[in-house]
Amino acid sequence: MKIKKFRSKTVQEGKERILSELGPEAVILSTRVIPPIPPENEEVVELVVAIDTEDQDSSILQNNLQPNINERLTKSESLEFASNIYKELSYIKNFLLELSDKISFRFISNLPNELAELAKLMVKNGYSQDFALSFVQHFKVKKFDSFEELRNEAKSILAEKLNYVSEFPKKEGQNLILFVGPTGTGKTLNIIKLGLLYKILLNAKVAVISMDTRKIGGWEQTQMLSAISNIYCTFANSIEEMKEQISLLKNYDFILVDTSGGSPRDENFLAEIEQISSSINWTGIVLVLSATQDKINFSLNLNAFNKSKPNLLMLTKLDETISIGHIYEPLLKVSVEMPLLYVSTGIDIPNSIEPATASFLTNYMFNYFD
Repeated sequence: MKIKKFRSKTVQEGKERILSELGPEAVILSTRVIPPIPPENEEVVELVVAIDTEDQDSSILQNNLQPNINERLTKSESLEFASNIYKELSYIKNFLLELSDKISFRFISNLPNELAELAKLMVKNGYSQDFALSFVQHFKVKKFDSFEELRNEAKSILAEKLNYVSEFPKKEGQNLILFVGPTGTGKTLNIIKLGLLYKILLNAKVAVISMDTRKIGGWEQTQMLSAISNIYCTFANSIEEMKEQISLLKNYDFILVDTSGGSPRDENFLAEIEQISSSINWTGIVLVLSATQDKINFSLNLNAFNKSKPNLLMLTKLDETISIGHIYEPLLKVSVEMPLLYVSTGIDIPNSIEPATASFLTNYMFNYFD
């Protein structure tokens, strides 16, 4: 490929010269207007042209592409030319990004700059546009020293809007707690964590009953984890067997019952869980859901397992997400009747579980800042 400059009075005149001398294969790389030097001269247009020389006749190259000494690009001019191309590409990229933002976030165009940035941040972290727009309206009458101050207050307010269980609703005597939820939420592991915490913090006698009849190796997993944590565990294949086991464990303060995980679209499975949940008077029924689910599947599980009448909610796998913005809206709605009890942040027993609080979940309201 060779590069050549053409100077003419107009762009059209320059194009005609290029077509005449180099043919239609020539590509115009750039154009610029050169001001009069000295002032009495007329301004001219400079066109920089490139042409592939591999398929050209050697005589055409000799006659048409050999620039004279005044037109040959110097090393400095080549660097300047490359730099100009880079600047133009950067400008186009930034323009397209700004245009994309304007299209994606057109709903915030009338907001003050800081509130617009907050709304954009919320949307990037999974909140819906309608919710973000409604939420930031509360800050219109407030003044903040920095965007960081605004962001931190927004995170605190969002976390405080959720409902939490300040203390586990245990009763005098024996507490029977049922755990339900879909596959893959870490339900069994977190039951063992809780059992160990009750032993350590409350000096309580704790037993686990596994009713996981669906997962291959489910009972074996419960046995292994219980043995590691020195917690008594047993297996029940039916509601009748579960009741028998409970009657044999009268001296235990907490009996934690683990159920099978399953699909929220499996009506037979949901019917089994509903039967278990209505079989006795439970101290609490805990729905265990993963924070890594998207909004649609999170809502689907909330609706499906609502048939088993859970009154407490546990969020797991918070260590695998940077924000709960994508599930915040269904979580806000359901926490009125199903307040948050515990959150799980990993697989470590028992350290990676703690009571759900606004101060803790503030850190998960939004963390995607790019």
